[in-house]
Amino acid sequence: MIRAFKKMTPYLFLLPFLILFANSSTCSYCGRSISGRYTILNNKHYHDTCFENYIQLSCDHCDKKISGTYTEKEGRNYHPACYQDHIQERCAQCDQLISGLYNIKDDKQYHEACFINYILPKCDICRLPIQDQYIEDFWGNIYHEKHTDALPDCDNCSRLICEPLTGGGYSINSKRYVCSVCEPSVVSDQSQIARSMRDVKALLKKVGIQDLPRGIPITMVADKDELIRLSGQRSGKIRGYTHYEAKTLGRKTISESYHIYVLSDLCEIVFDAVLAHELLHVYQIQNGYKLRSDVREGFCNLGSKLVYDHDGSDLSRLQLRTMYESDDPDYGKGFRNMSSRLDQMGWEGILNNLPSFK
Repeated sequence: MIRAFKKMTPYLFLLPFLILFANSSTCSYCGRSISGRYTILNNKHYHDTCFENYIQLSCDHCDKKISGTYTEKEGRNYHPACYQDHIQERCAQCDQLISGLYNIKDDKQYHEACFINYILPKCDICRLPIQDQYIEDFWGNIYHEKHTDALPDCDNCSRLICEPLTGGGYSINSKRYVCSVCEPSVVSDQSQIARSMRDVKALLKKVGIQDLPRGIPITMVADKDELIRLSGQRSGKIRGYTHYEAKTLGRKTISESYHIYVLSDLCEIVFDAVLAHELLHVYQIQNGYKLRSDVREGFCNLGSKLVYDHDGSDLSRLQLRTMYESDDPDYGKGFRNMSSRLDQMGWEGILNNLPSFK
C-alpha cells in the first residue's frame, strides 16, 4: 500500500505599519518630501497614496488590501479568512480544514485518520485497514499477509478457510482442509467415482484416446503422505498415482493390472482432472511408451487441461493458472512444452508423434 504524505506549510505574518503625521520627511518610494500624514513600514516613510498604491500588500484571492496579519503560501499572500475559506486544503472525506501532515490519493487530500478509516482498503478477514503489504487471492479477496500463517487454505480453491471468506470448512486429517464453498461438490464416496470415470473417458475419446482398460479400480486416499508413500515420489503436490503390475512368462506378458489412487475430498472437476491425468499414464503404459519424465508428466497434464478447458469454471481457470505457473520441471515446464505442441499440432499430431518427443 503506497500512501503519499504532504505537510501544510503556510506562514502567518504581521504587517506592522504605522500612520503618523510629520512636519517634514522624504517618501522612500517616490523620493518627494512628506508633509502631513504618512505611513512607516520597516523604518521607511511613505506617502499614504504611495504606500496604498505600490507598497501595501494585496490579498491574492480577493485583491483587497491587507492590514494586520496575513498568510503567505508559495509566494502568495492572503487574508487569514480568505486563506481558510478558499485556499487551505480540505479533507475530501470530511470537508474539514487540513493542517499538518495529510495523505494524497488520486489528487485528493485527506486527514490521516480519515484516510485510514475510510479510504484505505479493509482486510476481508479482520476488517481492519490495510496499511502495508497485502495479498489478493484469485477470488478477489484481499487480506493482511499475516493471516496466511494463521489460517489453513482449501485443498481445492486455495481460499483461506475462515468465516468471513468461506463460511468455515472442515479438516480431513489435520493436514488437508476443505472450505464450505467447495464442500458441496467434493468426491468423498466410492459411489461417486463411476460418474467421474464415465465423463472423463468420454472426453478422452473425443480427442482420440480410447480402448482404455475397463474396470480399473480407483481408491481414494485421505492422507497425502500415504499417497506419496504409495507412489514412491517425494513431491508434496501429488494428487494421484497409477500403480501398474505385469506378470510375465518368459518374455511374454500373461497378465497386467492397473490401480489408480486419488486424493479424497477433491471437488468433482479437480477429481476428474486428476483421473484424466492418471488415465493418460495408463495410455502410455498400454502402448509401451517409455518417455522422459517431463514429456510423460507434461502429456498427462494435457488430460487435466482437457477437463478444465471443457468445464470453464472459475475453479478450473484457477487450476489451469496454477499448472501454467508451476516451476516444477515435469508438471510445470514439461506441461507448458506439451501445451505449446498441442496448440501447434492438435491432439492427432500429439498422439501420432508422442513416442518421438525429446
